[in-house]
Amino acid sequence: MLIINDLSKKFRKKEVLHPLDLTLDCGIYGLLGENGAGKTTLLRCIAGLYSDYNGSVSFADKAGKQTGMHYDKIGYLPQEFGGLGELRVNEFLRYFADMKAIDKKSADEEISRALESVNLTDKGKERVMKLSGGMRRRLGIAQTLLGNPELIMYDEPTTGLDPKERLRFQNIIEENRASDVTVIISTHIVSDIECLCDEIIVMKEGHVLGMYTPVQLAETAAGRVYEIAEADYEKYKEYVLPVKKVQSADGHKWRVILEEHFKDKAFEGKKVDSTVEDGYLWVSR
Repeated sequence: MLIINDLSKKFRKKEVLHPLDLTLDCGIYGLLGENGAGKTTLLRCIAGLYSDYNGSVSFADKAGKQTGMHYDKIGYLPQEFGGLGELRVNEFLRYFADMKAIDKKSADEEISRALESVNLTDKGKERVMKLSGGMRRRLGIAQTLLGNPELIMYDEPTTGLDPKERLRFQNIIEENRASDVTVIISTHIVSDIECLCDEIIVMKEGHVLGMYTPVQLAETAAGRVYEIAEADYEKYKEYVLPVKKVQSADGHKWRVILEEHFKDKAFEGKKVDSTVEDGYLWVSR
């Protein structure tokens, strides 16, 4: 369990994280927000990369008793992942195993399993600098699995991954669901997490706007999502939040969310079921 109490962070005089409280039990959590929402800053505070923040971050046992932070029990993939390019892949993972004080025999076994998980078993002797961008990203995912972590955090983990490797990543996360692990996946792409996460934390401009199950987040926009003819968009644009253009049998349409002040007025459009993406756009408007 991870407990965050009254956490805030400033860069110089600008507050980039406003005071927030979160309690995250074992499970899979999405951290959703546009670029600049404060997601990366929050993860770096949790990972111990920033120490000059206000508030507290701590692990807790099942009874809720706080036990402090154990950074060797955290797996973390930052948004920008690089360095140590001259090392071979096996050496690279050995470096992270040593940082977590994993003994050699256990490290050999864990490195083998981690490489298999990310489909890099045949790349162990290659230098990291020779790997493609997607392979380096997968190697970054592999190092988070070392040391039986209690907390794993991924910052934009699917960047550079092809569709097949995105599915492989989702399978890795699903494997953690049955274990006593807390997983946080930070992204600005709803489709990366909507079918994967138990709960989604929505952030905007350094604030946590709420924490929802995927169903709850979709329901926040229920009853206000419509499809309208492309020609009608100009007529209604001051009353709606545009989601995206969609293709239908009778031509292009706009998928829109009715703003609060227009919900009860006459509206020429087809009401449709709200999605997680609709809910996110509504909550973060």
